[in-house]
Amino acid sequence: MNSTICKTALICGLFCLPVLPNIVHAEVTPEQFNLLMTAAKKDGGTDFNVLVNLLVATHPDDEVEIREVAAQILSANPPVAEAPTPPPAPTPTPIPVEGTILSDDGADALSRSFLQGWEKEVEINVLYSTGNTSQKSFGAATKFERESGRYHQTATTYFDFNSSNSVTNKRRYGIAYKSDYSINEVSYVTGFASIEGDSFGPFNKRFAVNAGYGLRVFDNDTYKWSIEAGPAMLIEKPIATVSYETTLTAFASSLFTWAINERNEFENETKIYVGNKVVLENKSDYKVQISGALSGKLSFDVLYNRDAPIGRKKTDTITRIGILYDF
Repeated sequence: MNSTICKTALICGLFCLPVLPNIVHAEVTPEQFNLLMTAAKKDGGTDFNVLVNLLVATHPDDEVEIREVAAQILSANPPVAEAPTPPPAPTPTPIPVEGTILSDDGADALSRSFLQGWEKEVEINVLYSTGNTSQKSFGAATKFERESGRYHQTATTYFDFNSSNSVTNKRRYGIAYKSDYSINEVSYVTGFASIEGDSFGPFNKRFAVNAGYGLRVFDNDTYKWSIEAGPAMLIEKPIATVSYETTLTAFASSLFTWAINERNEFENETKIYVGNKVVLENKSDYKVQISGALSGKLSFDVLYNRDAPIGRKKTDTITRIGILYDF
């Protein structure tokens, strides 16, 4: 009898060996099992492995059992790949609001509607002072530049008016045109013509014509400096009551530009006529960009005429503070 019982127990034990690995799952608590099942089904199982690692870290002695149960749950609940999120619908680009003429866009639009292809500047300067004298001054100037192939053209105008104690003591005006033709990168030929009037200065009216050869000493993004020389002719009326006088002279000029930074620029132009008459003109401009196409401008001019008529000073100086519109 005892022999029969032992044999029966041995046979049952052999049949139970295959299921022993599943019996060790009892080491995983119902709460842990529910957590693993929830993690396997939520969001396609993206957080399942994170939960398994947290359980192992919390219960390191049960690592083997936890990972076996996790493997069985994962095989029964394979992770579902998430559908790719469709890209957001493109936001329609708003139509830009057209700016005022003081903005870059507004200045560009105005430039295209008037003398297209030319860079244009308009300047207005006003001075008013009180004290021993009551003085009102007004000035205006324009500058137009164009570069086309080998040609570089510049046209300028100016007008200065001053009244002191209700008496006009300054009235100047002028218009000039300059054309350069490049021979190569460093040299060019130039021609210049101007008409000026000055009711209270070292001459009454003057026509100037010159032609010459120019050399670019510097020509880069920061500095530009050119020098010119050649023959010139001055047709001048010293005072309103006399006739015109024609004089042949030589001329030399220097044109310098310094782009200090994106908002600041300095320019200096010096011209001298030498012969039976001696005339020297020096103009310095300092510009500061305010915003868009609007800039502030400080100018200082020195005008010297050795042969000024009797009763007139040989040297005039003019200081201007104004607003410049570039378009």
